[in-house]
Amino acid sequence: MDSPSLAQQACIEPGQPVAAIRLSGISKSFSAGETRLEVLKDVNLTVADQAIVGLLGASGSGKSTLLNIISGIVKPDRGQVCICGAPSAEFNDWRTISYMFQDDRLLPWRNALRNVEFALEAGSMPKPERIRRASQALELVDLNGFEASFPYQLSGGMRSRVALARSLVTEPRILLMDEPFSRLDAQTRALMHGELLRIHEIKRMTVVFVTHDVEEAVILADQVAVLSPRPGTIREIVPITLPRPRDTIQAEVANYIQRLRGLI
Repeated sequence: MDSPSLAQQACIEPGQPVAAIRLSGISKSFSAGETRLEVLKDVNLTVADQAIVGLLGASGSGKSTLLNIISGIVKPDRGQVCICGAPSAEFNDWRTISYMFQDDRLLPWRNALRNVEFALEAGSMPKPERIRRASQALELVDLNGFEASFPYQLSGGMRSRVALARSLVTEPRILLMDEPFSRLDAQTRALMHGELLRIHEIKRMTVVFVTHDVEEAVILADQVAVLSPRPGTIREIVPITLPRPRDTIQAEVANYIQRLRGLI
């Protein structure tokens, strides 16, 4: 067996479980006219396997950029991204990472079943198997009976469920979510929080989500990484040690909310 490269060795901490995600010294800037806009600076973050981690910070702190770097959509200027113990440049299982965007991005000419199936069409999977998996994913998000419904026939919450099913149909090890529930009303958002936690308990995938909502961060996360204003860096990582389910009327939850607000 070949010896691991230096990059591979840097992804694994001796004596520790292999992390789902490890970010080391991540920095990123973008062109802004004749200048460079520094968005992220020296970000270090470790996400344990099967953990739920929230990225919290003010607008412009680089949360979405960081999520895009984890996904491989954006390359950092400096630093190393490790996915499941391998450097991102050597990681060869990107299909096990799903990305749920802020907008549901459903195709209006496809019904719910075919929107979910769409995530499987890039490969060589036979259509009957794609249909079977898409049906199972819709069942997982409690949308039995709505397979033939088109996006315009669905409520906002139901559209979010279809988008979540599409993200889950590939059976990801890592689910990345960029403010996926921010456009929903408070009641529907609370229902989706419960759905996500229920599905996480079943599938045990790793979840990293971006949010501006402090309450959402405390309700969902095992730990919250708070980014400083631009250039974003990790100001503090706050473990949320409360049992689930959590409610904002609980004193312990309110204490975490107050602490995180003070860090933003």
